[in-house]
Amino acid sequence: MNGKRDLVPNIVLGLALVSVLVFAGLYFLLGATSIGGNIALGLAVVLLLVYVYLRPQEVLGGLGSRQTLYGGNTLLMTVFFVAILVLINFLSMKQFKRWDLTAEKQFSLSPETVEILKNLPSPVTALSFSTAASGGARSNTATLLDQYRAVDRKFQVETIDPEAQPTLARQYGITYDGALVLMAGDKTVTVNSPTESDITSALIKVTRSTRPIVYFTTGHGERDLEDGGDVGFAVAKGGLDRDGFDIKPLMLVTTNTVPADASLVIIAGPRSPFQPRETEVLRAYLARGGRLMAMVDASFGTKDNSLGDAGLGGLLSEGGISLRDDLVLDPVSSQMTDPGVTIAAKYGSSPITDKLGNTATVFPLVRSLALASPLPAGISLVSLVQTSDQAWGTSDFAALASAATSGRFPGPGPKDAKGALTIAASATNTQTKARLVVIGSSSFVMNALSRQPGNLDLFLNGVNWLAEQESQITIRPKPFEMRQLIPSRLMSVQVFGISVILMPLAVLVVGAIVWWRRR
Repeated sequence: MNGKRDLVPNIVLGLALVSVLVFAGLYFLLGATSIGGNIALGLAVVLLLVYVYLRPQEVLGGLGSRQTLYGGNTLLMTVFFVAILVLINFLSMKQFKRWDLTAEKQFSLSPETVEILKNLPSPVTALSFSTAASGGARSNTATLLDQYRAVDRKFQVETIDPEAQPTLARQYGITYDGALVLMAGDKTVTVNSPTESDITSALIKVTRSTRPIVYFTTGHGERDLEDGGDVGFAVAKGGLDRDGFDIKPLMLVTTNTVPADASLVIIAGPRSPFQPRETEVLRAYLARGGRLMAMVDASFGTKDNSLGDAGLGGLLSEGGISLRDDLVLDPVSSQMTDPGVTIAAKYGSSPITDKLGNTATVFPLVRSLALASPLPAGISLVSLVQTSDQAWGTSDFAALASAATSGRFPGPGPKDAKGALTIAASATNTQTKARLVVIGSSSFVMNALSRQPGNLDLFLNGVNWLAEQESQITIRPKPFEMRQLIPSRLMSVQVFGISVILMPLAVLVVGAIVWWRRR
């Protein structure tokens, strides 16, 4: 009987300790208290009281013993240690911070995504439909969504197993394992292959009440938005779609006015001039506060080098910006094999360029712009992009064509514009609220250069500024590129020598010294 009586208190004490461990385990796994954890903690307290009731004399008598004092000190230190861990865990939940030490910052959200998250107009819920086979809550998508949630708690995430809840999956039309549904109010957007770029694009669409409409002029040989080749604009079109814009064509020759729903109009590299009637339609549009982006390539290389100002000179000069009929050559800041390909990293102060920092933009065959001085009434101008101080704009296309065949480009002529030349500029009419962006090239945003850091950002930032979508003026997600280290022969010899020879030799030397001293 005494053995059974002695066994019961030990069982009670053991169960109390197990309950404490269950509470601690649940707390650290979930990062917060839970119903199950609270029950386990309450059960531990009750069991400890039962143990004291069953063995009161041993508990009271043991409190004064030396062994108890030592044990008490140990217990107190353990309690303090656990308390510190709990406090650290609590603070980490309240003050979330992560460090991305990868060279490509592949585990960091882009500034565009962060800016959009910080300006969410309403809560957004992300339903992540992911089975256990695809990783579930431990998938790459879940890790990416955790980064979104860490920026702003208005972005919430729910992980749903479509196999366990097929009705809910059918309700949202889920057909891909790992698909994502973003919800804001009564609007939903589905992303089948979640990447940061796709999720951020869906976030813009689900939180924006309306999609701004961008009209691209046609009928003058402008860039083809559907062309996926090197000189096409398919990548630019995709960027506009990700930024939440609808795109429509505009044939000015068949209309008397720019549609009232236009957020802005873009002229993308015309190869033939606009007619006076067409420019009058654009002039009337700007007079009522319209927004226009004109990307006009240099005449050099067009048919008979006769593009001139593309019929837009008078219209643009009313906004304080004139198109020079030249080709910028910049031997100091250009592609090594071609001074006609200008590399610029000198920007004016504007929301369009402020976040580009030192990111370079590349402009093939770009013309220079002249900014009015004094300024027209009510007009404010910003030189967005400039060349180096050693550049000039040559207007002798015949000499340029002849020199290009020999690989020796002519120096500046007496009539050429010289110095830091403006190749992109913006204008604002403070009276009509019209906005204008003029760029001396459309080639800079063609598909072949869309991956060049800065090029697509400059174009999209200009579009967003014109449409007054300032929260989206930033640097966009770049695709991750694997970096490979190919060691040289010297590096291979160094690694071999250190790991195979020096480290084992050092161990042998230390061992020999220890043996010698103990001899």
